[in-house]
Amino acid sequence: MLQNIRVTFLPDNKTVEVSEDALLLEAARLAGVFIETPCGGKGTCQKCRVKITVNGITSDALICQTKVCQTKVCQTRVGDKPVTVELPKTAAVGDGQFENFEDPSRYLPATGEAFLKKISPQIPLPALLDGLSDADRFSKTFLKTVNCKSIDLPLAILAVLPEKLRETNGEIQVYYFVENDIARVVDISREKAYGIAVDIGTTTVALWLVDLEDKKIIAVRNAYNDQVECGLDVISRINCAKKSLSELRSRILKTINGLISVACKDAVVSPNRILNVSLAGNTTMIHLLLGIVPEYIRLFPYTPAVFLPQVYPAARVGINVCENAPVIFAPAVGSYVGGDITSGLLCTGLAADADKLILFIDIGTNGEIVLGNREFIFACACSAGPAFEGGGIKHGVRAREGAIERVVIDESGRPQVYTIGGAPPIGICGSGIISATAEFFRKGIIDSAGKFVEKRREYTLCEGITISETDIDNLIRAKGAIFSACQTLLASVGLSFDNVDNFCVAGGFGRFLDLEDAITIGLLPRLGDEKFSFLGNTSVIGAYLTLVSEERRAKEHELAGKITYVDLSNESQYMDHYTAALFLPHTDRRLFE
Repeated sequence: MLQNIRVTFLPDNKTVEVSEDALLLEAARLAGVFIETPCGGKGTCQKCRVKITVNGITSDALICQTKVCQTKVCQTRVGDKPVTVELPKTAAVGDGQFENFEDPSRYLPATGEAFLKKISPQIPLPALLDGLSDADRFSKTFLKTVNCKSIDLPLAILAVLPEKLRETNGEIQVYYFVENDIARVVDISREKAYGIAVDIGTTTVALWLVDLEDKKIIAVRNAYNDQVECGLDVISRINCAKKSLSELRSRILKTINGLISVACKDAVVSPNRILNVSLAGNTTMIHLLLGIVPEYIRLFPYTPAVFLPQVYPAARVGINVCENAPVIFAPAVGSYVGGDITSGLLCTGLAADADKLILFIDIGTNGEIVLGNREFIFACACSAGPAFEGGGIKHGVRAREGAIERVVIDESGRPQVYTIGGAPPIGICGSGIISATAEFFRKGIIDSAGKFVEKRREYTLCEGITISETDIDNLIRAKGAIFSACQTLLASVGLSFDNVDNFCVAGGFGRFLDLEDAITIGLLPRLGDEKFSFLGNTSVIGAYLTLVSEERRAKEHELAGKITYVDLSNESQYMDHYTAALFLPHTDRRLFE
């Protein structure tokens, strides 16, 4: 008969009891310890290796039940004795480096209403035998003020309406929004209202807490998407959803609700006073949040269940704010061009109906590219892989304290590494692998194919951290996918990089990208520096804009309606462009000189 065994995880000292033969990864999940498993628990990525102690004896291989178990959390099973698992810094999913916050008010129109509106009607007091209920008097007065066909009064508000009316002698404050000519009441309190703007990324989640009265951001919080344990990219998540859709939904809700709790604590705000939620995310992330089967996003003809979800109350979505708070979504335009991209376009000249040609790219695990002006907008997506975020790299880590973000080869030929926060190096992040590869190429350490000139398997940056030809090859493939997608989209309308007036780079990763390094490896073309704009997390900025401005929300929907989605798999020239981009910087060096 199997017995329960105690498993303790360090350095957090979290303990859980699980049955003998249970996977350590499952024990970690039960203990609330989150460990990155980019391979989805297949045991191939080597990112979850740990030290295991049984009865006070530590070894690199745990001997249990007369067999040698690997020291990978996703593959190792618990034996018949208490176990202590020590997680290295590179295994645990912790806080990362995220973009610096900037005031997005410059993107707002000078005037205009928000999606959530407020009025203060004077409701007549009841009179004997007037034949009207409290709800009748409220509705009649409200509809005289708000030009709508009808009013929706939720049960939770109706339940407190009698007392609210009598406490204030009929002078109440009503928060509501209008949908399909119906005024839907959200709250009747005289307290201040708040909202949240959320970017649901495949890797990270960003949340802004907003004072809806003055449109000020009063708290900013970021965290890794708790789904990262289930795979790094959207295809891995879709595959995982086939057997555990409810777990993926629970994980993203846990991430969002955790951020809400911390942000509210920072700003001394009750979550119940959050009366509006604005969400932006890629198509797969929104499906997983809502518990919608995402399987057909990846299967021909690549059709999602929905591009623009209707407005749902927060309680139905599972977000821990005011139960009646409307949740609004940024519209997607394709399986792989989601609401995070349409949201981001609000930060570009396209939202101002500019005549200039805008090329907008969002760099991450997936790369999304938008090209257009006031006359047309085209968009496409490509799979770049996780190299830009430290995935697929032997000693790769996400951008957090201790991650190598810049590499310089000094005059003596020795590497100098610079880490985030100046902490001891724990691995190399996306900007670090780009910096190292660019520096290697400039100094003649690697050739245009990414191969070491001197016979060696890898290059040592510092003790315990190396870069191999395989790592460099993964980066070259990632940058090749992004660059060739840009080329293909331009060529599809008879244009080239020379025609681009403004090259907008979005995404948290793009925020820390060194332009010269990006040009050196062939990720970005050589244009005038003044043509480049590094915008940071435009998805959360766009979510904020639609939260506080109905005009910006209408513009977002207008832009989404103008986008023509281009499927790169149907573009014969894409593979030619991609093959040419698999060199440093490219087979056509004129683009980078």
